[in-house]
Amino acid sequence: MNSPPEEQQNSQTLEHLLAVVAENRDRRCAEILQHVDADAGDILHRAHTKVRARMHNHIAALREKYRLRISAAQARIQTQIRKQQQNADNAFLDEAWPALRDAMLALWKDPASRRDWLESAVEVAAARLLLQQWRIEHPHDLSDEERMLLKQLVMDKQGKAPEIEADDAIEAGIRISYQGTVLDATLDGLLQRRAVIEATLLAQYKQDDRP
Repeated sequence: MNSPPEEQQNSQTLEHLLAVVAENRDRRCAEILQHVDADAGDILHRAHTKVRARMHNHIAALREKYRLRISAAQARIQTQIRKQQQNADNAFLDEAWPALRDAMLALWKDPASRRDWLESAVEVAAARLLLQQWRIEHPHDLSDEERMLLKQLVMDKQGKAPEIEADDAIEAGIRISYQGTVLDATLDGLLQRRAVIEATLLAQYKQDDRP
């Protein structure tokens, strides 16, 4: 058996060893925890980075998706606006064209306006046709007095009396020709360039419609 002093010494040695083991254990645990914290922080950082990148891509995709939707909606709206405008323009022209024709017929039926019409036609013809004997066609409602006026207007311009005859197909205005060159100042002739006239009517209508 060990003596009391030896037992005391052994007890102290054991306690010392236990203390060393505990110290080593605590230090090792601290080191492990430190590494764990570092690893955890790194893992969290990488996770946050991936999450941010994923959210960025997701948000960018959503923005592009809604941008395309908005662009498509705007295109549909613009198409609808253009369609409505075209319908409105066509409705206006459907009323304006016969009204224009009626207005020109009214001018022809008015003696003063008819005289202006004849004078203007002769004036333009003098600038475009050779000053030779013209052939002039007119409606049946042209009076003898107006036929004489027409001859006089032409003779004042070129010194030669024109050949004048009525044409049942002419509703208003006159047609002046010489050797295949024609100045058509009849109602149908003046309205022949319908697309150009309609564009002019629309432009004037929209200008007048502005506040």
